[in-house]
Amino acid sequence: MEVADMRNDLPLSALTKLIAELEEEEASYVVGGSTGLVLRGANLDRPPRDLDVYVDEDAVRPVHERLRSYALDGPEDNETEKYHSTLSHYRIEGTMVELVGHFRVYARQSVYTTEVNGFLYPNCDIIEFDGVKVPVIPLGHELIFNVLRERHDRAEAAGKLISQDPDKHMPLLKELIRRNRLSEQIAAETLALAGARMFDPQEEQ
Repeated sequence: MEVADMRNDLPLSALTKLIAELEEEEASYVVGGSTGLVLRGANLDRPPRDLDVYVDEDAVRPVHERLRSYALDGPEDNETEKYHSTLSHYRIEGTMVELVGHFRVYARQSVYTTEVNGFLYPNCDIIEFDGVKVPVIPLGHELIFNVLRERHDRAEAAGKLISQDPDKHMPLLKELIRRNRLSEQIAAETLALAGARMFDPQEEQ
C-alpha cells in the first residue's frame, strides 16, 4: 500500500471531531500510535483503526468531561504486568478513541513514563492533514515504546522516520533516553534503529 493511500485511510472524521471538542481545553494532549505514525508518513502493515490520546494524570478528568458524550466507560486505573495507566474509551464518528493518562511501561529491565506537559507536548509536531491540525507525539516516544513492547515493525517505522531527519528528532530521542530508566540494551537498540551510535547518558549535560 502506498503511503498516500494509507494517509487517506486515516480516521479523519474522528480526528476532526476530537480536535474540535478539545479546542478550548487548557490541558495538553498528544496523539500517538498508528495514527500518529501515518500522519508522519509511515507506511504500516495496515491503516489505523483507532486513536490513542496521551495526557498527564491531572488532565484525565477535564479531557474526559469534554468527551463525556462519546464515553464508553469512565477513567479507571489500569494495571497489567507491563503497563500502568488511567484509561477511558470513547466512540467518536465510529472510531475507538483511547485516552491514556500517566502511562508507564515496565519491560525489559526498563521503566518508561510519558511526561506530556513536561516534555511530549512542548516537543510535539503540529501536523496538518486535510485542514486538521493534530498535535503528534515525538517520534522518540514511538521508537522507545515499541522497542519495549517488542513491536519490531512499528519500532522500525519510527526509527526510519527519525533517520530521515536526525537533526530534528535525534536530540529528542536522546533526551527521552536520559529522562527514563532504560537498560543499556534498550538504549542501544533504539539508537541503532534510528541510525545513531550509543552515547554516554552524562554527555551534553
